[in-house]
Amino acid sequence: MATAITEAIVLSPPPQIEALAMARAPEIVLQEAAKAAQALREVIERKPNKCVINGKTFLQFEDWQTLGRFYGVTAAARSTAYIEQGRVRGYECHAEAIRADGQVISAAQAMCLDDESKWADKPLFQLRSMAQTRAQAKVLRNVLAWVVVMAGYAPTPAEEMDGGSRAVVTSQRGPGLPQGRKEANLGWIRGATSIDQLRTVYTTAYREAQTADDNRAMEAYILAKDVRKKEIQ
Repeated sequence: MATAITEAIVLSPPPQIEALAMARAPEIVLQEAAKAAQALREVIERKPNKCVINGKTFLQFEDWQTLGRFYGVTAAARSTAYIEQGRVRGYECHAEAIRADGQVISAAQAMCLDDESKWADKPLFQLRSMAQTRAQAKVLRNVLAWVVVMAGYAPTPAEEMDGGSRAVVTSQRGPGLPQGRKEANLGWIRGATSIDQLRTVYTTAYREAQTADDNRAMEAYILAKDVRKKEIQ
C-alpha cells in the first residue's frame, strides 16, 4: 500500500520593518545647530564682499566648507566630464560629501556651460573648475542647508546664482563708472545687430565695469545682453 506523505508548509511571519528612529535627542541637535549658525553668521558678516541678491545673502563655496568643518564634513569632486549640447560646451562634475570617518553621506552633480553670460568667453579650464566648485558646494548644501537657513541665509550656493540672467552682486566698494558711461555701454549692447557684435560690445563693457569694481553696472549689462540676445534670435 502506498504511503501518503504530507509535507507541512510553515509560513514565516513577514520581517518587521523598524520605524524611523532619532539618532540623537532633538533638543541637543538644535542647540548645536544654533551654535554653528551663530558662528557662521560671525564669519559671513565680517566678509567685505558678501554675495547679496535681491536682499538675500548666499553662501559661497568657501563658506560651505567652513560650515562643513563644524560638523566634520568635507566635499570631494569625484569625476569631471566634458560635455557638448549642440553648440554649447562645458563640464559636468560629480561630487560627494564625506564624514570624518570616510562615510559618503550625500552626492550631487553640477555643470558649467559656455551658454551662461558670465562664462561665454572663458577658457575651458575655468569652466571645468567652476563645475567642480558648484558640485562640491551643492553636495554640502544637501547636508547642511538647514543650518544655513537657521543662520538667516539663503540655502542655494552662490555659485548656482551667477548663470543666466541672474548676477552675483556684491557690495559696491568703489565709485564705479560714471553714469554717462554706463548709459553709453548699455546703448551699444541694446543696439547690437548680431550675436557676434553683441558678444563683442558686451564683453568690452563688462570688463570695463569689472575694472571699475562697479557691480551694479555688471548686473545691468548682463540683463541688457540677455534681453537683446533673445530679440536677435
